Amino acid sequence: MAKERRTLDKELRHALDKKSCHEIMDYLMVEFSDRRDFHYNYYFDTPDNDLDKRDSTLRLRTIVKGDDISYHLSLKMPTVHKNTFLEYHEVLDEREFRSLAYENRLPKGEISDLTSIHGGNIHLINMIKVNRVFGLYQNNKVFFDKISQKGETYYEIGMNIDANDAALIDKKTKQFHGLLKKFDIEFEHAGRRSERYR
Repeated sequence: MAKERRTLDKELRHALDKKSCHEIMDYLMVEFSDRRDFHYNYYFDTPDNDLDKRDSTLRLRTIVKGDDISYHLSLKMPTVHKNTFLEYHEVLDEREFRSLAYENRLPKGEISDLTSIHGGNIHLINMIKVNRVFGLYQNNKVFFDKISQKGETYYEIGMNIDANDAALIDKKTKQFHGLLKKFDIEFEHAGRRSERYR
């Protein structure tokens, strides 16, 4: 049985060109490294794209850190607040990972039981590789992603904020926007990856 948890997150993500990404990374003194943290994201939907129509994402993530590999299944569903998602998370074992990645079989657990969301009939729609590195800005953990998909490379900067504290969301959002403005970048929220990379 998968280990389960739920979170409520405000997500800030902005697409960058390579030059801007590396300028901000240099400012925060971080760089991409395959050995530090990279992951593969597998995105699933129903045959009728029901998850996409609901602005929801079903993602299987394989995280590789050095010699360690872990498998994580997430279902992200929008709330009434913009760019804020109720997220269901399960940690899978390798057998559960392979069954889902290669046979489209959801492992037993809370996500599998939410048949009103996905109907239990899902299939793989795409896979991307992401190199991720974290930097600190005003005590905020900011992530940088280098996304590889079908021979193309994309860059993003982002931050996840606990959505249970409205004052904290406002403060951290302003700080994140302020970081971008240092580089003459106006924040524009990047769309869901499950929708953009199909």
